Amino acid sequence: MLIDLFRQGLTPQQIIYYIIIYLFAMTLAFSLHEFMHAAVAVWLGDETPRNMGRLTLNPIAHIDPIGTILLLVAGFGWGKPVMYNPGRLNRFRSHRWMNIMVHLAGVTGNFILAYVCFVIANLFATLSVRISAYENIFHPVYEAFIYTYVFSLMLLAFNLLPIPPLDGFHVLEECLPYKWKSTPGYRKFQQFSPYIIWGVFILSTITSMPILSRVINLIEIPFTLLINLMAVPFTLLFSLI
Repeated sequence: MLIDLFRQGLTPQQIIYYIIIYLFAMTLAFSLHEFMHAAVAVWLGDETPRNMGRLTLNPIAHIDPIGTILLLVAGFGWGKPVMYNPGRLNRFRSHRWMNIMVHLAGVTGNFILAYVCFVIANLFATLSVRISAYENIFHPVYEAFIYTYVFSLMLLAFNLLPIPPLDGFHVLEECLPYKWKSTPGYRKFQQFSPYIIWGVFILSTITSMPILSRVINLIEIPFTLLINLMAVPFTLLFSLI
């Protein structure tokens, strides 16, 4: 991200402005993502996330320093994963479905955040046009929320990739037969597959072929369409302002 900002030839003031917006978006998206994992695990009966201090929206509990720095600098990073004990989930009979609920909780939180930010961004975009005297206030707020919307969708789509240790893989894993998951080949795949993401990211950076971003964009499409559809009532309401 910072690399892209410097490549664009922006002024120091503009770079600082966008860094603040990036931090705002990253803090909201990562904090809600990890909080939702923790909240659903606790709701399903496992107190491990609460005992580890993860049942909070405080970003300090969820932000991984190295992952955050890499994300700011290069556009690729991670948050601190929430640990839970699947054996303690007891609200429902099916442990498989409870595990799936925990793994999908993070991306569900990102979807909700993206929707809310999209609506708020549209409101401030309308206010910026209709009340031009306050454009210098309304437009930065619009940019902060529209970027949070974009980043939340990106985080959602990225986590749905079926590659360990991402949520999409864990959901897929719950649907696999146990005999597959107990094989040495499967364990080796889990061990080395995270390097696939790194390899694709590095290859995309070196060759200027945005392979990873294009895959993420494809995954985002249905969620983007759904959010636009769900926001129609608010769009009509804002048009009356």
